[in-house]
Amino acid sequence: MQSLLDWASHLEHGLVIDIMRSILLVLLLVLSRMGLQRALGSNPNLPVESRRRWSVNIRNGLIGLGLVGLVTIWAKELETLAVSLVAVAAALVLATKELIMCFAGSFLRAMGNSYGLGSHIEVAQYRGRVVDINLFSTTIMEIGPAHEAHLLSGRAISFPNSLLLTNPVIRENYMGEYVVHMITVPMGWAISPTVGLALLKEVAEKVCLPHVEAARRHMERIEARHLVDTPSVDPILSVQPIDDKIYRMLLRVAIPARERQRVEQAILKEFLDRVHPLRQAPPSVGPTQPA
Repeated sequence: MQSLLDWASHLEHGLVIDIMRSILLVLLLVLSRMGLQRALGSNPNLPVESRRRWSVNIRNGLIGLGLVGLVTIWAKELETLAVSLVAVAAALVLATKELIMCFAGSFLRAMGNSYGLGSHIEVAQYRGRVVDINLFSTTIMEIGPAHEAHLLSGRAISFPNSLLLTNPVIRENYMGEYVVHMITVPMGWAISPTVGLALLKEVAEKVCLPHVEAARRHMERIEARHLVDTPSVDPILSVQPIDDKIYRMLLRVAIPARERQRVEQAILKEFLDRVHPLRQAPPSVGPTQPA
């Protein structure tokens, strides 16, 4: 008993008043219900069904009044509690911001079907083949270096899925088994662009000939299935002047995704061999014999 009195003495005066008000309210509601129930029970003129309905309505009404009264009495304390809960929630959000963003990025990827296992993607500065996906990160096998090569570097890169919220996803093999591949060939003005383009086109048609028909059928299936415009599978060339020393030829070909590196190297090697044929060094001249 003494401990209970000590606890009560440490309570704030306003808190004690609120507790007393709450107790009085509950007692008043209980007594009111008891009185009304007794009045209903002592009235023989009301049918049993009506008394039951009135009893239920009275009970629910008094409960509602009790809740409103308690909320009114404890409004200040409830406001303080709500502010504390908001502060805790804000701190929790700040502490787990990165995890929430990673989860949001994973949800965005799943809803947009941005990429899946086996896709060749580029996100921010990361480029490679997807080998693992979870709720918070994506792991790729790096392809590179940069965009000039299409070989696996042997390095695995894991990046947080939060990058998907702020960076576009470039999917290099969106077309599936066959892809449209760009090859850039710088060339000096010593070789006419007309000659260079004609020779590069001849080499590209020769190297890509085994893949053209299969690529055309594949693109037609993609166009019918996804209702998208697909590019031509025939080699397409264009030229861009860079400065007074070199210009750049751009070649676009449709080839199997897994053959990009091989086909590109085959085109470049044959083209460069034909443009710059191997010049044999003149035979060395031995020492002159005395006459």
